[in-house]
Amino acid sequence: MRTKQKVISPAQAMGIILLSAAVLIFFLNPLIAAAVAFFYIILCIVASFFPETNFFGPVISHGNTGGKWVALTFDDGPSVPVTRQILDLLDKYSMKATFFVSGVNASRHPDIIREIIDRGHSIGNHSFNHNPFLMLKSYRTIYYEVSATQEILQKLGVKTLAFRPPVGIVNPKLAPILDKLGMYCVTFSCRAGDAGNRYVKHISREILKKVKADDIILLHDIPPSEKVDSGILLAEIEALLSGLILKGIEVVPLSILINREVTIVEKVKTQR
Repeated sequence: MRTKQKVISPAQAMGIILLSAAVLIFFLNPLIAAAVAFFYIILCIVASFFPETNFFGPVISHGNTGGKWVALTFDDGPSVPVTRQILDLLDKYSMKATFFVSGVNASRHPDIIREIIDRGHSIGNHSFNHNPFLMLKSYRTIYYEVSATQEILQKLGVKTLAFRPPVGIVNPKLAPILDKLGMYCVTFSCRAGDAGNRYVKHISREILKKVKADDIILLHDIPPSEKVDSGILLAEIEALLSGLILKGIEVVPLSILINREVTIVEKVKTQR
């Protein structure tokens, strides 16, 4: 049996080169050695906010089809009543999306998880608690956040292969964790800057003016911070869906855009 070869990330390779250089330079000029080491630290911090660079490991942030296609993704849910309202809009326009759910919300709304699947959409893992500072936590904590959500979804007959980190930030610990769990990382390439539906006005305008072929669009299916904005959110999402059609851009499932399976639907064992 052929053993799986471990591939080092650009971060690891760069670390070996720069830190080794810093050690050698130290004996000649300690200040320059410190500057080299500091540069590597800054590089790692900046790279955390730009996962599309694949600095810490493979990250899928867009498609590579060459066609005028995009994928819709919704983060942070499921929620009541927003997720079902969005599902109705997607049905109206015959579009499919991927819902990156948090474990805590999936456990609260298992019926919506099943409905997402029954309506032909896919589901991704978005960590258990959706802590925006998750990537600052320990390996053990990150592993729990991903694996606990996997366990909840699998009990509902859903096995997802795709993980999206909260707020799209990555770190060196994530790639080994996903590899161990048989998963991969998916982020996004087009967003409206809605800050998790805190600012829902003009979502459609912001996305439509910059969307391009092979984009993975980021949206959210949680209630807006202000109750009065619920109607605005749905109107904006519908304007986006119709606007994509007018621009001649076809919405396709994420699995087609990235040419990778996203969700495996399994048969749930009933307890007697």
